[in-house]
Amino acid sequence: MKWRLLFIVLLIISLSACMINQQQRGVSSNLVGYLYPKGETVSHQSDLLPLLKLPLRIGIAFIPESSFDNRFSLTEVEKQILLNNVAEKFRSDKSVDDIQIIPEIYLKQGKGFVTVEQIAALYNVDVMALVSYDQVSIHEMRQSSLAYWTIVGAYIVKGESTEFQTFVDTAVFDVKTRKLLFRAPGVHKDSRNHTAVNFEKKNRKMRTNSFTIASEFMTKNLSFELVRFKQRVKKGKEVKVEYNKKYYSGGGGSFRWGAVIFLLLLVQSRINLSD
Repeated sequence: MKWRLLFIVLLIISLSACMINQQQRGVSSNLVGYLYPKGETVSHQSDLLPLLKLPLRIGIAFIPESSFDNRFSLTEVEKQILLNNVAEKFRSDKSVDDIQIIPEIYLKQGKGFVTVEQIAALYNVDVMALVSYDQVSIHEMRQSSLAYWTIVGAYIVKGESTEFQTFVDTAVFDVKTRKLLFRAPGVHKDSRNHTAVNFEKKNRKMRTNSFTIASEFMTKNLSFELVRFKQRVKKGKEVKVEYNKKYYSGGGGSFRWGAVIFLLLLVQSRINLSD
């Protein structure tokens, strides 16, 4: 009897210890840690304004995870979907000529702006859009977890709580000057109570849902930030613009000479018909 009582007391103590401990897991794809791996201070190669040659050639890449839990790391399919969504936002802009989605394996060959510059030269892009994310899961047990002493309790008692915090970010850099042109973040937070049964399955579902929503917020913000950036460009305070004569007439027109000539011929033909 005494041994049985002692066993119950020890069991209660062990369960109580579980209740006050939190489990924190997650994955990090850190932009600053990748660009400045040795803890350097943020600096630029030049104090000159970035010179953007329109239409732009943009490279899009995913920052590799610096620390990760395999249960939380994004799949290649999820990463590709996110990069494609970012690319679509740029493709809809008339000032963009070419979009290159760069495989993550290239960024894993090194760190810092030197690596970014080498990749940009390889793909012949002037601007790099770097996508990163952080996701943390905080899991804890409640006092009601004592009900897990019975199998039925594990199914019906929501004695566990899980919270997901997800941050997705796209930062757009001018490669030559290494200056940040603009960025678009997306944040999502979700907290739920659940039972002990199928814990990992529920975690995966929450993780996927949180990442999806954060990504949607980010892409919406990206559209907004693109508009704001173009407004700042017109003021000429943050960047200089150079127009490619192949695509633009003069310095600031938006029509090609072929289109202008076509319109003039059309007008002339109508005048001749009216005569």
